[in-house]
Amino acid sequence: MIESSSDARVGFLAELRRENALAEYRRWSATLEYLDAETARIEREVEPQQRELALAAVRSVIAQANGWSEHQITARIHEAETARGELQNVWAAFGEGLLDAARVSIIAAGAWKLTQERSIAKLDRRVVAYATTHTTGELHQWIKRFIARVEPDEVEKRYEDIVAERSVTIHHHEDGTGDLYAENLPSYVLAGIDQRLDHAAKTVTEDERTIAQRRADFLVDALDHIDPDNEPARTPNLAIGVMVPASTLAGIDDQPAISADRDWVIPANVLRTPAESGHTFWYRLLVDENDNILATRYDGRYPPDHLRNAIRFRDGTCRYPRMEPSHKGHSRDGDEEGAELRPRPPRTTPRRPHLRRQPLGLVPPPSQTQDLQPRRAAALR
Repeated sequence: MIESSSDARVGFLAELRRENALAEYRRWSATLEYLDAETARIEREVEPQQRELALAAVRSVIAQANGWSEHQITARIHEAETARGELQNVWAAFGEGLLDAARVSIIAAGAWKLTQERSIAKLDRRVVAYATTHTTGELHQWIKRFIARVEPDEVEKRYEDIVAERSVTIHHHEDGTGDLYAENLPSYVLAGIDQRLDHAAKTVTEDERTIAQRRADFLVDALDHIDPDNEPARTPNLAIGVMVPASTLAGIDDQPAISADRDWVIPANVLRTPAESGHTFWYRLLVDENDNILATRYDGRYPPDHLRNAIRFRDGTCRYPRMEPSHKGHSRDGDEEGAELRPRPPRTTPRRPHLRRQPLGLVPPPSQTQDLQPRRAAALR
């Protein structure tokens, strides 16, 4: 832990971080205590038809005291009540300064999406150890994966409900510009669009526009040639990597697939459509209970190229905080057919696994499965 650093200045910074977390806990706890006391008073003294208005006035006072907006006070109270009432381990860690308010908010928001009490209890048991040693961004991804694994049926239902509300809206500003919003689209479709824009923008040379400007221009150009007679591009034609539980492929359960960067999921019922399309590179991944890749194996004719792609599955994202893998450059390991990748010894310099091309899809697992018995399978189409 950073608190044990031999550098007193680093230890001092860590102690300040803990003190800040404790101050946030006292603030949240005092807010709930005041709200509980006022709620009890209102129920005793105020007529039923006036109670809602009185409680709104109390929340407004709390918001002003904390410097929060009306929207913020609603969210903070909900988060605090969830943590105190349903996530006892999280609340205790918050009270000890091990977790700060930002992490507690993320965890509480994740608990809201769980529908079963045992799932919430499982989250409470497991999340503290991870949250205390990882960034808020990594915690977001961990929560997504946890929800997808413990309640896959609910993931499918939410996916269908949200995608049913997909929309595109345009908002104009007074300065002659505007914004384009595409909401509630499938993640795998957006991932394909993102890679196509990135590929097109980086292909153009001797252009004074920035990468971001090129991406925007290519998107507008594509939308300017919409043909209602063409089939919609549902399947990405570039490299999208997903990790699929072996139990899903075997039809044992409906665990969703997880993207190679661990940032988004594909429900099992949606995954089965591209799974039937073929033209897929197949890997066997041996993972531990935290989804760390222990070994990656590909059985095929050209292992060097395929193992280069497999590095992305092994690492997910760069070890250095806040660095994300792009699609330039490659790492090469293994020269023998059926060669195997295993974790390298830790090192201090960032390692950035990259891909340039990677098709999405699935094929039945190889017949030689006795040696690894993987929990997850990786697919590229």
